[in-house]
Amino acid sequence: MYARHWSAMYRAAFYLLRDEEACMDIVQDIFAWLWEKRHQLDIQAVPSYLRTAVRFKVANYIRSGKIRESFYADLSGLNTETPAGSQELLELNDLKTIIREAVNCLPEKCREIFLLSRDGQLSNQQIADLLGISIKTVEAQKTIALKRIRIAVEPHLLALLLFPVLTHYH
Repeated sequence: MYARHWSAMYRAAFYLLRDEEACMDIVQDIFAWLWEKRHQLDIQAVPSYLRTAVRFKVANYIRSGKIRESFYADLSGLNTETPAGSQELLELNDLKTIIREAVNCLPEKCREIFLLSRDGQLSNQQIADLLGISIKTVEAQKTIALKRIRIAVEPHLLALLLFPVLTHYH
């Protein structure tokens, strides 16, 4: 079972988290739990059961606050120019809208620094030179931006992760 399903579970977790170590831990935890409960479980559809387990485990991981700060910034840069119609594309577009709104709510200087970093692809030193501020100020403002974006996105991200699981049963 491990050899047959590990790769798909890892890819599903990585699609959501983009953190190799966390995804490996999540998949390993699921298989360890399955092994411990093997005598009590009666799983009829293994692939869908495992996909659901990955979604819930990822949601718990995000809820625990262990997610990397850069995850939220990485999401804002994802390309969604693919054929419409897939549930994942709709979820990703919703998430990008939430991130965009969170960025728009940042204080002006914080937003400017964040956008120069993400959209302008400028280094901290280049931003500091351009704006005539210290590199430590740039770092601090980027940290503030990422924390505020994480706070704005976190409740929605959990809902987006769980939506396909919940709608499957209704």
